[in-house]
Amino acid sequence: MEIEELIIELFNIGCVKFGEFTLKSGLKSPVYFDLRILVSYPKLLKLASVIFAKKISDESIDFDIVCGVPYGAISLATGLCLEINKSMIFKRKDAKSHGTKNLIEGIYKPNDRCLIIDDVITSGISILETIEGLRDHGVQVKDALVLLDREQGGPENVIANNVKIHSVLKTSDVLNILLKRNKINQEMYNKTQEFLNVNRNVSVPTKPVKEKEISFEERAEITNNKMAKKLFQIMSLKQSNLCFSADVESFDLLLKLADEIGPNICILKTHIDILNDFNMDKVQELVNLSIKHNFLIFEDRKFADIGNTVKSQYSGGVYKISQWSNFVNAHSIAGSGCVQGLKEAALQYDEPKGCLLIAQLSCKNNLIDKTYTEKTVKLAEEHSDFIFGFICQNKLTDNPGFIHITPGIQFNENNGMSDNLGQQYTTPEMAILQNKCDVIVVGRGILKSENPAETALKYKNTAYEAYLKRLNL
Repeated sequence: MEIEELIIELFNIGCVKFGEFTLKSGLKSPVYFDLRILVSYPKLLKLASVIFAKKISDESIDFDIVCGVPYGAISLATGLCLEINKSMIFKRKDAKSHGTKNLIEGIYKPNDRCLIIDDVITSGISILETIEGLRDHGVQVKDALVLLDREQGGPENVIANNVKIHSVLKTSDVLNILLKRNKINQEMYNKTQEFLNVNRNVSVPTKPVKEKEISFEERAEITNNKMAKKLFQIMSLKQSNLCFSADVESFDLLLKLADEIGPNICILKTHIDILNDFNMDKVQELVNLSIKHNFLIFEDRKFADIGNTVKSQYSGGVYKISQWSNFVNAHSIAGSGCVQGLKEAALQYDEPKGCLLIAQLSCKNNLIDKTYTEKTVKLAEEHSDFIFGFICQNKLTDNPGFIHITPGIQFNENNGMSDNLGQQYTTPEMAILQNKCDVIVVGRGILKSENPAETALKYKNTAYEAYLKRLNL
């Protein structure tokens, strides 16, 4: 009865009109739905909100935030959010030219799941435009809820972009109720039904909405993780997504390489425990070089123990890793306790510290399977204030705040694509374009070359060009 009451009241206040109307698609229609009038009828707007809330519950639609399609659905989205106590955002038709210059208004986080609200869907153009704007800002869209489906192909056009339409009413529902209640005559009913039968598939004059790639600079703006923000900013400024793995046994050689290669990298990766001449004075020299050349120091320690133990390993002992490294990594095998221990040790410092989780390995016959990787991603999401990315072989999540770092990178001409100890190599282009990772890690491909600095520059340029190409695909 709520649905029938809604239809009759929409007709009574003029939201449903019969005559001859030109639609946004250009079609001439005998019926027009002007649901923007609802904003002037709070009781009816409340009824629509209640019906929307019931639809969400009945169809188990899962989401974090709500977005009203501008501008007709803003009042509907607001009423729904008040009814279900959810946060709302909205996308402007054009970004402001002053002030914050926002295109998306409201509070949201990267990877939030957004339910789009619209009043009427015909071809789906307005919803598709909204989907594109939200996805450009890292927001996930899988569902849209509309008050009325004109039954002219909109849901089919939108589902082609991986978004499902949930509708409360269809034009045929409205016609049936209005005819039943003597609000329209049989002639108008037949005329409108004939129009629907002839115009079931209104084409969309736009290309399908793609999951647009977001630049490092844009990702720096939307992430809340301070270490991720810092790394994105360095990569964007230096135009480098190269991490150099400096696996050498001499600290003097490490410092020499850091100084020569530093201008071309965003990260220097160390295995501090393989140095034969470790001392804290030279560690300070390394830190000074990282400041001079604007790169981050990543100690590849691979923590994997209970929280209290890793806390001591990270902050104490001979190496005092937490004092000088910007970030470390850890296996997820020990669970959240390991992450929490590292996080507690990092809290004593004013500058941001971070950690990567090892979600995949590049060595042959490793024991990590799909389930382990999925649980690793979930653990990262639970500790995203400290965990800012993954050591992996391919992109694992659409959350733009997480950075995907891929080891085992070499050009094809460098000693084949594997070694005799199980390491399997991937080219920079494969890692960035095909596997959609963000940062490549190169060790022996640079170390064993005749001119490490020159080779590092070649890797830097190749990887960053692949990233730019991915942005424009």
